[in-house]
Amino acid sequence: MASQATPRALVVLRVPRGAQAPGEEQIRSAIMADRSQLALPPGEVLGYQIAGPYGVLVAGKAFDEYVVWEA
Repeated sequence: MASQATPRALVVLRVPRGAQAPGEEQIRSAIMADRSQLALPPGEVLGYQIAGPYGVLVAGKAFDEYVVWEA
């Protein structure tokens, strides 16, 4: 018998290579926007996990990429 996972937001944030990591306000705002797009009920973001930075190239431009998900 499989249990059903609770849907959670997952976002990828990019900043120019070497720039400061996204701040808490930017992270929480991105999570709330993703929750809205997923039609999840609004509510306070109680916690999140962050991974990165991961260096990526997009259209020849260098970015640091962070992956953030609700905990």
